Amino acid sequence: MRKKICLVLVLALCIALMASGCGKKSSGSAQIDSPADFAGNSIAVQVDTTADISLTEMIEGGDTTIKPARYEKVTQCFQDLELGRVDAVYVDSVVAGYYTAGEADKFKLAWLSPEGEPLGICLKKESEALAAAIEAGIDTMFFDGTMAEIATKHFGEDFTAGLRNVTAAPAIPTNFTTKEAGVLMVGLEVGYPPMEYKADNGVDNVGFDIDVAERLGELLGLSVEFVDTSWDGIFFALEKGEYDAIISSVSITPERQAKYFLTEPYVSNALCIVVQAD
Repeated sequence: MRKKICLVLVLALCIALMASGCGKKSSGSAQIDSPADFAGNSIAVQVDTTADISLTEMIEGGDTTIKPARYEKVTQCFQDLELGRVDAVYVDSVVAGYYTAGEADKFKLAWLSPEGEPLGICLKKESEALAAAIEAGIDTMFFDGTMAEIATKHFGEDFTAGLRNVTAAPAIPTNFTTKEAGVLMVGLEVGYPPMEYKADNGVDNVGFDIDVAERLGELLGLSVEFVDTSWDGIFFALEKGEYDAIISSVSITPERQAKYFLTEPYVSNALCIVVQAD
């Protein structure tokens, strides 16, 4: 990651099982206090996330007894943890907070990485003008307090505090173009609460990133259109030009920065482990 940020976070039926062996009941007796305890246990991750990449690196590095349970949706990870089919979920702390805050009887945070893994908005390298406008829009939201309001609404407290020091209202460039005139097309994977997920009516998109994107649209003078895309294809679809930007909990990593434009961080995050509550 470009920056390591000291983290301020103190953070149903099984659907379409993705990993072999996931249908078997876990022992439920595993004591997992850190990634060092993954050996011999079944660890749930969403495919192609930084948690999945990290778990793969552990296995390739010699922890061959780890039993990875890979799922298309993070919601499936927590469904199987509740059912005892996996021993832990390896996931972003922004998501862990959602599942542990009101579910103390089901899940608990077992470990939080001391190394931050902040999130940014992702665009194609050639979208410099639009990226500059989005950066200015984010700075505006930090300056006028909108970002703090949105974070508090969805996280219960401001997990964006200290990420940007904006002392004056920035000018937002207008020399950008978008895929469709007058529209900011946003790629995201709906189903990653509290960042982006469906409302109780099953139709409306809600979440932190939804509110951020809609406010950015207002600041840039654009309407916003969301394009729901599976996570394992979300970057490929950006490369194909199916939307202008990904606003969907994208961790800033060196590998992604080499291929895409990533904004400065707009929310804190870190990898963590969630297990069943005692």
